[in-house]
Amino acid sequence: MNLLKSSAIVAASAFLLHSAYVIHSSDNTMSSSIRAAKDANRLLQLQGKHAVVVGGTSGIGRAIAERLANASCSVTIVGRESDRSRIVMEGLRKNVEAVDGQSFKFVKCNCFLLSDVSRCVGDVLESSPDTGIDFLVMTQGMATIQGFTPSKEEGLDQKLTLHVYSRAAFAKGLLPALEKSEDGRVLSVLSAGIHAPYRNYEKDPELSQGSYSIKAAADSAGFYNDIMLDSLSALSPKVSFFHASPGFVSTNWGTEMPVFIRCLVRGLQVFGKSKENCAEFMLRGLTAKDATGGFHLLDQYGLETPTVTSLHETAKEFVWKHIEKIIETGRSVQAQDSHK
Repeated sequence: MNLLKSSAIVAASAFLLHSAYVIHSSDNTMSSSIRAAKDANRLLQLQGKHAVVVGGTSGIGRAIAERLANASCSVTIVGRESDRSRIVMEGLRKNVEAVDGQSFKFVKCNCFLLSDVSRCVGDVLESSPDTGIDFLVMTQGMATIQGFTPSKEEGLDQKLTLHVYSRAAFAKGLLPALEKSEDGRVLSVLSAGIHAPYRNYEKDPELSQGSYSIKAAADSAGFYNDIMLDSLSALSPKVSFFHASPGFVSTNWGTEMPVFIRCLVRGLQVFGKSKENCAEFMLRGLTAKDATGGFHLLDQYGLETPTVTSLHETAKEFVWKHIEKIIETGRSVQAQDSHK
């Protein structure tokens, strides 16, 4: 095992153990918080509204999609077509007592490739109702200790494409439908308020020139999500944009990790919140009546937190322009510049 992987395993293990300790220490807070979230959501009725959930075939995304459906919201799930996606769609149609006009759709998408995201956005816009899209929820992601891993087609790192570029492409591409809604809302579930700033954003914005590490990838993804959603809120003041941190959740997170870490994760997940409880928290934040328009950060309980990084305002213009150029060209900007 090389030094990079050994260091990554140690770092990941330490993070997981710390997460378990924090969660175990706050059991009473968690219990009272979930009761409050369920009370806030109990009478939620979303009949006539339409949600698009990217990453809705598993984990937190699936739980949010199911919770929205149980509140009478029409749901379009976006993800890879597989046995898992068929099971999710069958479950929605079988287990949800649909109201008049409520529908469930699936649109396939390989979110590792911006070209496929662009096609998917077109398909979703074409099939969305005249009243537009009321909720866009994005949870697509991966947990690995791999180094910089660009796609052959577009030259962009896999992890950053899932966590940043595909989310930016969905959010910006679906803005016309979100603006048709009386109260359009966008939620990106990743790491609000818990990441550090990525300081090398000017010299190596795509982490392709030697800056890549597990920490740098995590920090840049959260940092860029803050900037992306804040910038979009300026473009579309009518739409509300939320970046949330889900906390430690009992899902299939880490399936791409080495066996040792996977076993550690599964053991520690007894301390984590269920994906269903996480969905209650996220839905409380997404539908909060006092959050209309603008950019909002949500903690693991779906409550607003004021924290952005110290470099947020300084980096915002540069980072957003770079992300825009990536989603406009559909490929690595740094790779293009190096060939000029």
